[in-house]
Amino acid sequence: MKRLLWIVLLISIALSANAELVDKIVARVGNEIILLSELERQINQMRTSGINEEMLVPEQILNHMVEQKLMVQKAKDMNIKVDESAINKYAENYVKQIKSQYPSEAAFQADLLKMRFTQRDLQEFFASQITENALAEQLMEQHISKQVMVSDAEMMQYYEATKDTMAVKPVSWDLRMILREVSASDDTEAQARQQIQDIYTRLQTGADFAELASAQSDCPSKQQGGDLGYFKRGMMVKPFEDAAFALSVGEISTVVETQFGYHIIKLTDRRGDEVRASHILKIVEAGESDAEREMQLMQSIRQRILAGESFEALAREYSTDPMSAKDGGLIGDFSAEEFPELFAAPIMSSPVGTPTEVLKNETMIYIFMRDQEQPSRVFTFEEVKDQLKGYLTQVKQMEAYDAWIDNARKDAFIEINL
Repeated sequence: MKRLLWIVLLISIALSANAELVDKIVARVGNEIILLSELERQINQMRTSGINEEMLVPEQILNHMVEQKLMVQKAKDMNIKVDESAINKYAENYVKQIKSQYPSEAAFQADLLKMRFTQRDLQEFFASQITENALAEQLMEQHISKQVMVSDAEMMQYYEATKDTMAVKPVSWDLRMILREVSASDDTEAQARQQIQDIYTRLQTGADFAELASAQSDCPSKQQGGDLGYFKRGMMVKPFEDAAFALSVGEISTVVETQFGYHIIKLTDRRGDEVRASHILKIVEAGESDAEREMQLMQSIRQRILAGESFEALAREYSTDPMSAKDGGLIGDFSAEEFPELFAAPIMSSPVGTPTEVLKNETMIYIFMRDQEQPSRVFTFEEVKDQLKGYLTQVKQMEAYDAWIDNARKDAFIEINL
């Protein structure tokens, strides 16, 4: 029943040609009308979307609805077009979404019947609403918003007039970082390579491929004996794809290396431009010994910083983050509120010029250091230029919209009866 009430709200303005006889006309815009039921529906929709009750003033909302009608009428007069096929498709999908909430087709049709409404009526209603919104948006974009320009001189003038009352940039620091990502060592990689080679040897001596995949593979496909199903070129990473398509049906590849690890591939079928293959995968992934190795390295780096070595030089030598490493570990200018949330507390608790403890998050290991404190100050013009442009553009767009609406009202027949 809740679904029914919701749909009633959505389509109440299109239920019947006799609606005007029992409903009140609250506005006329040219040859179109706005009914009291439309206004009430708009208010209800705004209320359910969380709009503050103080904002739900009927007179103001009706005024916005009148402006929407004006914009749609003007858009049509100016021969602004919309993609009707796309709109109809969107409306059709919207109806499907509503229908999917019903337990059956019969239940959905029963609700429509109670309202003396058809599925086609519902779809046409949604299409008309989407069309109106699209026309209004295009008019706003093409003939109002696009006419607005904000010059650098205007931005500078506004900045000079308001900079003393602008938000002040708080105390900040240059933040430096040394990052090490835990990765598989040569020994770990050699171990995975030996494991896949041992599996290959067993296959060469007659072991069953599916059984070995189920027991030894690191891929979820092990549950299907390594079966990956059918695939075309372009669906797998290139080394894997090249090896698979080069095989004959029933043939087993040698060891193939990809970004995911080491594979052995068996081609099981061909179908047109598709192949079906199974594989055994051994992933090369870091283990506990690799994590411990990196932790020990980072601890030694921290001790070297405390002993007086340059943080910048050590970041250039050891950090695996290429962007910050080339700048001596510098990742930017941060205030206390802007530090990475996960590490804000240890960063702030470490004195300026002193490295933090070694910090770990998943496979990443970090050392941070606050450097060169910057006092609180007013933002420079360059720092706020983009925000100023956005703000002044919005102001001028609203002014242009108000002027356009005022002229449109003068040229149109409008009658309000609320």
